[in-house]
Amino acid sequence: MGIGTLLSPIVAKELLAHVADKNDPAFDKCLKAIKAMDLHCSQDEGKTYRMLAGPEMLIAKSFFNKMLPRQEQSYQALVQIAFHLAKEPTNYIFTKFQKNLNLIKMHVLEAENVFANTMLSFIKHNDLDSVDWNIFKNDKSKRTKLLNKIRSEETSLELAGGYIAIVHKLLQQENIITTSLDVNTLRDMSIEFVKFFPAYITLYKKVFENVINSDFNMFEDSRSNFLWDIQLMLNTGIKTINCNKLYFVSSDKAISDAVKNTDQYSILSFKEYLQYIN
Repeated sequence: MGIGTLLSPIVAKELLAHVADKNDPAFDKCLKAIKAMDLHCSQDEGKTYRMLAGPEMLIAKSFFNKMLPRQEQSYQALVQIAFHLAKEPTNYIFTKFQKNLNLIKMHVLEAENVFANTMLSFIKHNDLDSVDWNIFKNDKSKRTKLLNKIRSEETSLELAGGYIAIVHKLLQQENIITTSLDVNTLRDMSIEFVKFFPAYITLYKKVFENVINSDFNMFEDSRSNFLWDIQLMLNTGIKTINCNKLYFVSSDKAISDAVKNTDQYSILSFKEYLQYIN
């Protein structure tokens, strides 16, 4: 039909983390999803695949016009494992990649734990008397003041600058960039980031608002998964690829709302996508 499909390495990483252990409650569902990803995004009879750039690679190219070879190799290896499991999910294949699968799972769990703890530190920093996930429990005015701060443009720039600084550090670690990042340049880049990736900022702020408005325990109900949803939002900042319109497909309400609220990009639910291709 002339439609090109691209898989997300973030999604692939999440799925692989759940098939590292066959006792994982989501094992069967995620293995089927890996097979579907192979059918949907592979080409040349399954020999190659089409993949979006990972978040760090995207920021490195967008703001520093540099590549991150190690990141690219890491994502390529990750997706190769996924396609091996999709084509031949035998005990031999699982045993062959078990060490890698365990490392992927550990990376995902550690990243989610850091994200959840960052949110908990945010509560403690703003309310020294907070208990668990309650912030300013008996002071609505202080909660409102903090919400206004989160919704401010300055917070948007801080979130953007934080990620740009992380990618700059990765570039330094790979000796691709040797210069430091001065404050004025970082702020200019942050302003551009907010313009090009508004859905990333919107969803990130939504998580902060959830934490402020209720006892939103980030360690429960897989809420730390928001980390990956937020990173996926960077791909919604790409309007076209080779002059062809790009659609982001997701039925997740938080993702859909974050994208639609920016009023710039095209998103389809899974049902809408099936209708689009049929």
